[in-house]
Amino acid sequence: MSSVTGPRILMAGVTAAVVAAVVAAVFVLGSPAEQRQRRLDERRVRDLSTIENSIRAYASTHPDLPSDLAALGREPGPRRAPTDPETGAAYEYSLTGKEAYRLCAVFAGPSAEAASAYAEREGWTHGAGRQCFERKQKIGS
Repeated sequence: MSSVTGPRILMAGVTAAVVAAVVAAVFVLGSPAEQRQRRLDERRVRDLSTIENSIRAYASTHPDLPSDLAALGREPGPRRAPTDPETGAAYEYSLTGKEAYRLCAVFAGPSAEAASAYAEREGWTHGAGRQCFERKQKIGS
C-alpha cells in the first residue's frame, strides 16, 4: 500500500459515511420542503388555538359569539386575528349556532406525529387540505 492510497481510502470511507448520514436524515426527517410544510401546519394549529382563545374571551363579556373574526380585532388584546402563514389568507370562521362555531384552515399534510399528542388532546388533529373544526362556547363564561 502506498502512502497516498491509505488517506484516499479513509477519505472515501468518511465521504460515504457523510452521504449515508444525510440520506438517512432526509429519509427520517423528510426533505427541507416537507419540514417547512410541517412547521407551517404547526403554525396554523397555533393560530387556530389563538383564535379559539380570543373567541372564548369575547364570549365571556358579550351576549353573543363574534359575527366574524374582525370583531375580535376590535377587542382589547391582539389587534387582528392571525392569517395563514403561507398565503396570508384569513382563516375561515362561521357561526353554526348560538353557542357554536366552525374554524377552517388549509393544511399541507396530516398532523405530524411529533405534534399529534397536542393536536389530539386539544382537538386539532387534521388531514391534508381544507379541514374544519367544530367548537362550542358557552356565552358569558
